[in-house]
This record gives sequence, C-alpha cells and structure tokens, in this order.
Amino acid sequence: MSADAEGDIGGHPASPVLHAAWLVGDRSERRSLIEGLRPPGPVALRSRYRLLLDPEAPSGPCGPGLSSVEWNTNVSLENQGDIAVLHNDADSATRIFTELLGREPSLSLRVVTVNARVGLGDVASARGDIETAVREYETALEIADDDGYRFGRLRALVGLGHLTLLAHSARTARTRFEEAWKLANALGDPLFAANCALGVSECAERLGELEASVEHSFGAYTTYREIRSPIGEGNAALRAAVVLHRLKRRPEAGEWYGRAHTAYTAAGNPMGLTNALSGLGDVHLDAYEIDDAERCYQESLRVADRAGLRLSRANALQDLARVSRARADWDDAVVRFRASLAAYLDLDEIIGVSNAYHRLAEAYEELGRGGDVLSARMDALVAVEEYRATHRDDRSQREYRDRFRHVYAQALDAATRHGSPAAFAVAADCLAGRRLAGLFEEAARSAAASAEQTLLQELLVRADQRLIRQRHGKEGLAPEGEPPSARRERIVGLLNAVGSKHVPAPQGETTLEDLLATVYLPPREEGDALLDALPENCHMVQTLPDPVDGRSVRWLWREPDGTCHLGTTELAENTVGLLKLLGGDGDDRAGLRLADLAPLHQLIPPPVNEALAGRTGTRLVLVPVGELWLVPWSAVPLMDGRVLGECAAYVLCPSLTVQRQLSVRGGRRAAAGARQVDLWRSPFVRHHQLSAFRSDPHWDVTVLGTPAQTKQRLRSGGEAMVVSGHGRPTPGLGHYLELDQDEWLLPVDLVGANSPELLVFIACWAGAVPGHGPTDPLSLATLALAAGSSEIMATVGELADSVPASLYVEHVLDTTTVQALPDALLAATRWMLSQEYARSERVHHWAPVVPLGTFYPAPSTT
Repeated sequence: MSADAEGDIGGHPASPVLHAAWLVGDRSERRSLIEGLRPPGPVALRSRYRLLLDPEAPSGPCGPGLSSVEWNTNVSLENQGDIAVLHNDADSATRIFTELLGREPSLSLRVVTVNARVGLGDVASARGDIETAVREYETALEIADDDGYRFGRLRALVGLGHLTLLAHSARTARTRFEEAWKLANALGDPLFAANCALGVSECAERLGELEASVEHSFGAYTTYREIRSPIGEGNAALRAAVVLHRLKRRPEAGEWYGRAHTAYTAAGNPMGLTNALSGLGDVHLDAYEIDDAERCYQESLRVADRAGLRLSRANALQDLARVSRARADWDDAVVRFRASLAAYLDLDEIIGVSNAYHRLAEAYEELGRGGDVLSARMDALVAVEEYRATHRDDRSQREYRDRFRHVYAQALDAATRHGSPAAFAVAADCLAGRRLAGLFEEAARSAAASAEQTLLQELLVRADQRLIRQRHGKEGLAPEGEPPSARRERIVGLLNAVGSKHVPAPQGETTLEDLLATVYLPPREEGDALLDALPENCHMVQTLPDPVDGRSVRWLWREPDGTCHLGTTELAENTVGLLKLLGGDGDDRAGLRLADLAPLHQLIPPPVNEALAGRTGTRLVLVPVGELWLVPWSAVPLMDGRVLGECAAYVLCPSLTVQRQLSVRGGRRAAAGARQVDLWRSPFVRHHQLSAFRSDPHWDVTVLGTPAQTKQRLRSGGEAMVVSGHGRPTPGLGHYLELDQDEWLLPVDLVGANSPELLVFIACWAGAVPGHGPTDPLSLATLALAAGSSEIMATVGELADSVPASLYVEHVLDTTTVQALPDALLAATRWMLSQEYARSERVHHWAPVVPLGTFYPAPSTT
C-alpha cells in the first residue's frame, strides 16, 4: 500500500500514459512511452508500471482494445479496495474486489484478477481467516505464474510470508520473503523490497537473530521515508522498536514506538496504532510509570474494539493484566490474565497463549497456589506440544521446541519445586520426543489390522484423527464445533502446499524424520501411568539438560519401592565441554580414556550415586534425553571409583513412553536347546571375526549369504540376529550400516519391519546419530525397538574394529545365552576392566556398547 493511495486515481497524471503503453505491442516502444515517468504510488497503477518495464513480461499489447473508461474504472476500483483494506473496512474491500473479479478484460494477462485475489487475501488476513487468505494468495500465484505477471507473484508472496510467520514456521516464512525480495529488486520496486526486508526482519527476530533484525528494520524504514509511505514507516519503526526493547535499549525503543504512533496516525491504520500504543505502554511500565502505561493500554483496547481487531484486543487485555501485576494486585491479575488467555485460545494464537499461561503461573506463585502454578505450566507445555504435533516436518517441530524452550524449562522447574514426579515425567518425555512412541502405537495397530497399506501410509492417514481425539474435549472446540488442532492442521497443510506446483522440492527433501513427524503425539495426564509401568525391583533415572540453561541437568530418580526424587545438578565447565565433544563424531571422541571421562560423574544424581556405591548388579533403567543419549554410559564414573558398567545391570530407553510400550511385550521366550541366530558380517570388518560365537554350542548360527537376505531376515521376526559392519552417520539418512560394497542398511529399512527379539549391531553409531540435537534418537537400533525387538545391543559412538573390542563383544554374546542382555553386559564389562592395562586404554574398545530396551520378568515358556 502506498501513501498516494487516496481517492479516485483515474485522473492520476501517470494513468493515461500507462494506458497508452498498455495498448502498444512493441516492448521497446512501450518502454519509451513511459521513460521518465516517476513510479506511481498507488499499487493499482504501479502494478501496471512494473509489468510494462519487466523484461520477462509477455510481449504486448497487454490489453488490446481496452478503453480508457474501462481502464480508469478498474484502476480506481482497485485503489478504493486497497484504501478500504488500509482502513480495516473489510466489507467495502470485499465488495470492491469481488466486483473486480467480474471485470477482467483479458484472457491472457489477468492483472485485474490477480490484484483482486491479492486484495481478497489481504482482507481475509486482516480478519484472521487464514485459510481463505491462503487460498486467495495461492490462486493469485497460479494465475500470475501462468500469465508471466511477476509483480503479482511478488504481492502474493509477501502476503503468504506474513501468514506463514503467523501460523507456521519462521524459517519457511523467511524463504518466501527472500524470494519476494529478489523479485522486488529485479522489478526495481523499492516499496515492496522494503516490505520484504521488514518480513525478513521479523523472521530474524523469531529465530533469535536480534541484531540482524534491527538492521533490516532500519533499512526498511529509510526506504519507506524516501518513498513517503507512512504505513511503511509505521511498520518499520514498530519492528525496530520491538527488537530494540528486547535488546534492553529502552530509550531508543521508546523513540521508535513514538515514530510508529505518528506514522500510523497519519496513515489511519488502527492495527498499527494498537501495536504502537502497546509498545509505548511497555516502555512506561518498564520505567514503573504504571498510570501512563495503563492509559496507553486502555487506548489500545478502545481502538481494537472500535475496529473489530480480535488479536489486538487480546493483546490489550494481556497488557492490562500486566498493569495489575505491576501493582501487585495478584487476584485482579489472575482474573485479567484468564480473560486474555480465553481471547488467545479463541484465536488459537500460540505465542499469546503461552505468554498468558506464564503470567498466570507467576500470579499464582505470588498467591501461594502451588497446584495452580504447576497446572498453568503444564497447560502451556501441552499447548506448545499440540502446535508441534500439527506440523508434519521435523524442521518445524524443532523450531517450535527451540522457540518455546522456556515453556519446557518452566514446566520442569515447577514440577521439581512443587514435587510432582508425574508432571516432570511428562515434560521430560516431551523433550525426549514422541515420534518413536507414536511409531510403536501405529506399528501395533497396523499389525493388528493387517492393513494392505504400508505402515508409513497408515501413519499419514491417521495423524489428523489422533490429534483430534486427544484434544481436551468439547471445551477445546471452536464455536462451529471444530477443534482448533484440526483447523491448524489444514492451515499448515495449505501453507506447505502453496507454490509446490511451481517450485519443485529438491530430491531427498523429505527425510525419515519428516515422515515420522506425523506420528508425534501430544501428551496428556500420563505421568503416573508412565512411572507405574516401570519394571519391579528396578531403579529408574530420567535425566536431561535444562532446555534453557545447558549448564545444568535435571533428573528424576524412582526407587524400586516407587519413591521418587527430583533434582537439578549444576555442571562444571569441563563437564559441559566433554558433553559437547561427545555430541559430535570428531576424532577426539575416539581417543578418550577413562581418566578423560572423570567429569561425567556429575551425570549420576548424587543420591543415586550413593545408592549404587559398594553394590554390584543393581538394576537400573536409564532414560537419558537429548544430547545425553550420546554418552557412553558404561564408562561414567561413580563415587566409589568404579564405573557404571561394572557396577549396575543397566539398560537405556529412549523415553518413558517407549519403556511402557516395551514392557507389554514380555521379553524373550525360553529357549529349548541352542538358540537360533542369524549372522551377517561385512567383508570390510577386519577384527570382529566372531569365531568363538559361531562355534558356541549355546548358539545355532546361520551365516547369511547376501545383503538382500540379511535385510529380509531383519524384517521377518526371527529369534535373534547379529549384524556386523561399518556404520557411519550421514546427513539426510541419519545413519547407514555398510553391509557390503554399495550395499547399505538404512534406518528406513526398519520402519514397518518385524525385527528379531534379540538384535546385536556391531557397528559404529548404530544406536545414535551425532550432532542431531535434543530430539528422538532415531537410529537403526531405536527403530528396531519399535519394529519388534525386545533386547538390543548397539553403540552410541565409534566401536573400534580391534581385537579387544571383538573379545568384549564375544564375551557379551556368550553370557547372553544364559542371562538377560543387561546382566551379560555387566559381566563382560567387569571382565574387560579386570584385564591388565584395560583402564588406561581408549574406551572405544567397549564403552560405546550399550543395551537398549527394558527389564522383563524371567523368560516365559509360551
């Protein structure tokens, strides 16, 4: 929108010149006609001006036979519609743009139609009707692309960028703004280039790049000033003010909020005014000028109510609640924050929802209502989880987790301070990831139904239904009876699909992580059930880095009698540095010795350390979340000088939800005679000959002949299987295991499989992928857990292809014939560390080997 967009522009001095050029067929002649003409301000005229100068536009004439009367009528109507949008007159704008759809004079260059569709998209966007807005912009994109109208594509992309930022992903939005920015520069339009820079600025802020955000907004403001666009000036000034405020540069923020208020007043833009008033109130509130802040917020609420701006109204209600908070009137603050929360929930606006819950929790804390504090923190967490669940790509889910990491941290903190192991378990399991858990559920369902569809097809089909089922019930329904999650799912799907027909996705863009993002399950009141499902006579420790402060580790310890303890351990700098090293796959990791791992003693909670001291064979389920999954837990030192692997019979599990799902399998069947086992050994493995294993009378070994046969046996539900090969992490695939020359086992090969009850991977990184951040540890081994294996031996790092490593693995396999895998690993570790010089050797001969799964009762005879 331009500052010049006022009144009837049929008489604008540029209008007759542009009309004459519109009728000319020769591109050079029409350029000469408008040479020297200043770019007109109104978009209705400027859109034609840019098309006439576009070297990639179709050859003319653009509108053969178009009369001056028809020309003037169309551009005037477009301008009137733009003005109506600017002043938030949705009814008039809708009527005008709808009329324009019936006035299209051209079959091959449908500028009127594209501009009208963009206008209708702007109207729907202002009303909060995101679905309609997306469809209008998408239609405008399609027609603009078909007709070679690049300025039309530019306008639609800018609108889509703002919607994507609101309802989807900041990274996806930035991609759209950057494409539009390139188009604006190619077409020589500074106004839209500034609009795009402003969009990139907002994306940068969302992604935590605050200094870059300020610079983009300053650049946009300068451009808007040069071209005299008050609405643009207001938008850029507001964006600068918001980020400056976040950077604690309050005097500058106040100055820029004032500039925004002046510009929006000149432009007559009510939404901008509400935002500027809110910002000015914030500056006053920061200076404890509470009455001045309240006046700003009250004026913002009045403007929002007069203009029918629902989001601005919700923001104003939240601001007024903050006034009560500043006055320490906590009862009134609770009432007001509840009002703002209701308004945000009605809009399904996640940022406002999470902020309202946060402020509510703070007010409850001041009132000493601990139960309400915990409830508000968990409600905020569940709201974010449901937003994450709506998105079907791993990148967006990660973005939401990172953007709202404070919500997770606050939930964990509230659970710890108010003594709720159940709430802690749910919050930690959310951070552990829900895709593996969802895969368990869907694998069982698919097997029971014997469906002809593949498992991944089943997952995609059922994702929407599951999200709807797990809502809170009728209180979570929108007025028309539809859950917000269902509407959100459609919106995200629409935003993902827009432009896909015109911009093909790169090969390999959809990864296994994206496919499994569909089975992401938002949790409910599951904490007590998760803890009750733990095996008997067993300790459990769930441990994870604090989502905000990576220098501390939060933990939950459950004793065998069910007593639970919660706590936090502050990590030393050398521990933090060592965890960072263990999170990668650099050469330094492979060179570690036991002495180097001494700082890891902090990962075992002090009371657990005391409980393990002096004992051997204690059963322990470890649930290490995020980066802690990559720790070689067998080599973690204890207070009595031993390491965990020679003290406890432990097992690693990806999450408490996965543990609960594993527990119903019942473990291995009792073996009658030698145990049947399939074996594949890559010809490229040098030292892991497994000679003793193959001749062991307790095993009936079938040596497989081909990689294809190996893959088939991995999917056919056998009793036991050992696979040896070189494993390597790789972008996109996550990990692969080299079976033979140009023959690989990929994680996706295990999705939908029926894997063996006991599965042993003798390969680097089979149980973890380095550098993948705090999310589900999707790997060959963890996917095999979901695919049917009850006991798995795998690695969380590089396992040496060496004689000591081979002896260690064979010792585990030998003991596994008579003991459960955790007990066999304990015996092998005690044997290994009893060998001369073993404690001074590099730990990659044994420590990366870990048991995955859970503990089961004695083997059944059925």
